[in-house]
Amino acid sequence: MSGKENEPSEDAIRDELRTVAAPDGDENVVAAGLVSSVTVTDGTVTVDPTLSGMEPATADTLADRMRTAVLECGGVEEVRVETDVAEPDHGTVVPGVDRIVAVASAKGGVGKTTVATQLARGLAASGERVGLFDADVYGPNTPELLDIEGPLGSTDDGRAEPVEVDSLQVVSVGLIANDEPMAWRGAMAHEAVEGLLTDAAWDVDTLVLDLPPGTGDIVLTTLQSFPVDGAVFVTTPFPTAAGDTERSTALFREEGVPVLGAVVNMAGFTCPTCGDDHAPFGSDPDLSADVLAELPIDKSLRSTEGEVPAAFRDLGDDVREALADRTTVTVPETALDLRGVPDRARIEQVRAEFGALAPGESLHLVTDTRPGDVSGALEDLASAPPRVAVEQKGSSVWALQISKTASDPAEDVTC
Repeated sequence: MSGKENEPSEDAIRDELRTVAAPDGDENVVAAGLVSSVTVTDGTVTVDPTLSGMEPATADTLADRMRTAVLECGGVEEVRVETDVAEPDHGTVVPGVDRIVAVASAKGGVGKTTVATQLARGLAASGERVGLFDADVYGPNTPELLDIEGPLGSTDDGRAEPVEVDSLQVVSVGLIANDEPMAWRGAMAHEAVEGLLTDAAWDVDTLVLDLPPGTGDIVLTTLQSFPVDGAVFVTTPFPTAAGDTERSTALFREEGVPVLGAVVNMAGFTCPTCGDDHAPFGSDPDLSADVLAELPIDKSLRSTEGEVPAAFRDLGDDVREALADRTTVTVPETALDLRGVPDRARIEQVRAEFGALAPGESLHLVTDTRPGDVSGALEDLASAPPRVAVEQKGSSVWALQISKTASDPAEDVTC
């Protein structure tokens, strides 16, 4: 089913865009004349902003804020903000790190840092070399959870030396701030995070990145700057939390970051007095991401002393498996090269090529823009959703393999 029935009007999209402040802060982007046009087609919203003359970093941040605002509107499946701003290259190298797993949440208070810390401990319990970077500038709680203190030391070559605890290498702004409140603005905060992350003397197989909650400047710029191999989302079962998580996972996918799955935290508890089970936040949240773990309200899961709780050892195994299961996308000579093709023409060509596939066949393509919700854009062309694999091949180059499900009954009819 296409998104036509529930898709928002252009006026509704403009109303959402009015929540985005213009760079001068006095008006919103619509009132300031920074939105040239808005179109809505089959759940895909295309915004054509007027950002000429702005600094590239400012224009890029503004475009991302517009995209985030539009995703808040019900019925939106994909958002395209058509600008001439250069695509992020995801190419900032973190020396001494083989792969990065981000732990994120749509809002605070869901236990994200606890899950990030225990996931890192769970991965390290199997003998893997693991680092934990606390990027939550305004609420760096990792030092408290692990009972460690700063300041960070330095190596002989002047790099920040991670604190080692429980076989983890840990770096946090909280280890340099002396418990003082952070009053950094967005750009300053991101520069601090990037500088500390790349300057640290890591020597790890996997770096667990504890992101700030939400999709603010630090989160967006981090996703755009660093080659994040996968993200794990933390949520509660409460419907609004799950809904916010859905919008956030869509944004991560638009940024080319694979969503490995979700951890549903506070998923009920057993009363110590009567022994009955309770679910204060509800159950069975509506999530598109695979649920990697459902964690009850249990104080033993918060403890970082002694053995790693079995639930987090299992979570570490599941995350490792999800990383290994990511499909490597090949680029055959017959791959459709869409680099440089305008957005609208790109969509039309992909839809035409996919529609012509026989059941079980695949379409390979190369593009120079971050893939959005490809499955949603093609779902009306087959009775079963297509299987989509995405892999970033280099700076602003993505390879996709889109497969038509072999069991599509609409295509299996023979005469």
